[in-house]
Amino acid sequence: MHGLPHLAFFLSYVALAGALGVYAPRWWPTLSQGEAFGLGGLVLLGGALLHEVLARLHAAAVWRNRLFEVVQAYGDQQEDLAWLRREVQAIREALDAASQSDGLGGGRVEEMMAEVRVMRTLLERLSARPAPGRDGGHGDGGPASRRVPVPRAQSPSTDDTGDAAASVPALKKRDAMLEAVREALRNDRIDLVLQPIVTLPQRRRRFYECFSRLRRDDGTVILPDQYIAVAERAGLIATIDNMLLFRCVQLIRKVQRKSQDVDFFCNVSPHTLADAAFFNDFIAFLEGNRTLAEHLVFEFAQADFTRLDAVGGRLFDRLAALGCRFSIDQVRDPDIDVGALAQRGIRFIKIEADRLLAILSDNVSLVRACQRHRIDLIVEKVEDESRLVELLDFEIPFGQGYLFGAPRLARPAA
Repeated sequence: MHGLPHLAFFLSYVALAGALGVYAPRWWPTLSQGEAFGLGGLVLLGGALLHEVLARLHAAAVWRNRLFEVVQAYGDQQEDLAWLRREVQAIREALDAASQSDGLGGGRVEEMMAEVRVMRTLLERLSARPAPGRDGGHGDGGPASRRVPVPRAQSPSTDDTGDAAASVPALKKRDAMLEAVREALRNDRIDLVLQPIVTLPQRRRRFYECFSRLRRDDGTVILPDQYIAVAERAGLIATIDNMLLFRCVQLIRKVQRKSQDVDFFCNVSPHTLADAAFFNDFIAFLEGNRTLAEHLVFEFAQADFTRLDAVGGRLFDRLAALGCRFSIDQVRDPDIDVGALAQRGIRFIKIEADRLLAILSDNVSLVRACQRHRIDLIVEKVEDESRLVELLDFEIPFGQGYLFGAPRLARPAA
């Protein structure tokens, strides 16, 4: 309350108290003048107390708003500081890599700047606070929604953050989860988890599939089930997918220094494919790391690849020109046109063991068609020897699953 409302309220209860003290005996003849003055005094006291309560509530609201503004400004400053810290770290890593080579030439400078541009764009988007309810895209097929595979007996339970309940505790939990994801990304608490893909029947490790994993500051893992729905509501799912893909490739670069003969599968989200601005910067980064690009296999869900538009197709072609290869997974349509996939540059098809056996029971020629078009079949989710024996009869070249190795935390090269 400002000065004028204070004065108006004060005058109103003073006038009411005075009127009661003077005119109450006329209105109620049973009241004496002394009683009327007492009644007026009680009204005056009650009005003064109410005035004080209202004034204190108003002052508390003002200070609460000021405190909120200070906290918000502090948060913005922390985000800016985190952004600058990441830029400095990216430059330091690029300089360290350059110091181990023949020197810091123009190409290394361009590579450095490309990496900084990608990180700056992602961190700016991550720090932005879009209006609640914006949907960042679908949650049915990207790296953020793709969890690290676990055995059937150990499948994690889904967190209730995706529930539609709008209770205050649920909203607080969602806000806390979203902030935990932001903090993990801003502070580089991203782990690279690798699962081997082996040759069959020799079981020699030939590829690794890469998964990104977020950690809280206390080291506990944030499961995709816990944050996907929250991130979609905040319009951050595309940024998270892009950040995970880029950091995954950065971490692969460190791991790959000690394993030059191993290639890595990276999942590409439909949100990333739809973000031409990010993908252009990402391709510029890969252009400065062509040796790394030749060891990358980008993996698309069958449905996402089928829906690839003209813009996505051009980005796809640019990746192919850098030496990257491509894989299709999450196969749901058994009618696979292997020749068409080969023309689009697909070199691998990954199919779950149970689904592949069902397909081959009706279409044994799929294996021969893949061999004819130089596409390698990879059977995934192989978890027991009996299932493997059935698959070996079809001469499938590669396998993946817990039978051959569980996903493990990658250790960067020194």
